[in-house]
Amino acid sequence: METGRRKAETSMMDSKRLMSWLTAAALSTTLVAAPKRIPHSPKASNEEPFRSFRMLDAKLTLLAHQQEALSAAFNPAQIGSRSEAANSGRRTTFSNMNSTAAGIVVVAGELERLYQRRHQPFGVQMFRALRTRAEEVQRGVSAVAKAQTRSGSESAAKRLDEGIVSLVVQFQAASGGYGAARCSPGAWTCCEPKRSRDLLQSEQVACMWGCVGTARTCTGFIGPRIRRP
Repeated sequence: METGRRKAETSMMDSKRLMSWLTAAALSTTLVAAPKRIPHSPKASNEEPFRSFRMLDAKLTLLAHQQEALSAAFNPAQIGSRSEAANSGRRTTFSNMNSTAAGIVVVAGELERLYQRRHQPFGVQMFRALRTRAEEVQRGVSAVAKAQTRSGSESAAKRLDEGIVSLVVQFQAASGGYGAARCSPGAWTCCEPKRSRDLLQSEQVACMWGCVGTARTCTGFIGPRIRRP
């Protein structure tokens, strides 16, 4: 029993370290609350997907903080606690994580629909993959919340950790390097598909940000056009 508990704690800590590393690599914004979703306008759509990348960055950072709170709830003292305060804290953490994941689903779904309207299938594929992984995180949170035994909770929490890591990796696959693209005025930012053999582990689909002279020459999906002075 004691050995099994130590293994579970070690697994949680290893996953926490990996999540922290990936979050530091993929995310730069640190917020304590998720931003409110601002309705799209034609001007806002012209700034996509960079506008939504900033929102997703903030939500994923928030999700990482919430994951730390969940990990703390799985320490030996908290696991064995049946106090109302401990149970209430876990319920709050589950609710917060589910809300954050739901927000990511909404933003990714809006981008998916945007690229459907733009008739850019690669963009649809990219943000569908992101939305799907966020939905998997939602299901993971629900599984942890519904677990009835200690071993069931630990197993569900491990799968949830893996799902969050997978979500962060997929976000990075869509957004990595977008801020480094230096395009001339009048040019379009463009995310060109990576070849299958160049995909990293856990990347379902990925691209590289660059610049094109016209939107038609982008074989992936377009981002904002650089304004002329």
